[in-house]
Order: sequence, then structure tokens, then C-alpha cells
Amino acid sequence: MVKALRRLMATLTFFALIIAGIKTLFEWVAESGDDDHEVFADDDHEAV
Repeated sequence: MVKALRRLMATLTFFALIIAGIKTLFEWVAESGDDDHEVFADDDHEAV
């Protein structure tokens, strides 16, 4: 039973690390300043 709990915790930790890595990657791309990756373009700079 203890082995099963350890394996479950290891699996959940592995998936949490994968999800955190993907989230960090998306945040890094969003902060790069390149508007090609944005879903919605900012209209503020076009209104000037």
C-alpha cells in the first residue's frame, strides 16, 4: 500500500512539473514582446 501511494505521489509530482514547465514557457513567450504570439492584437498603438 505504501508503494502504491509513493508511485501515485511521484506520478502527480511529475505531471505537476510538466504543467508548471508549460505554463512557464507560455509566460516567457508572452513577455518576449513579440506581438506575433498574441491572440488579440492591441489596438492602442494603431489609434495614435
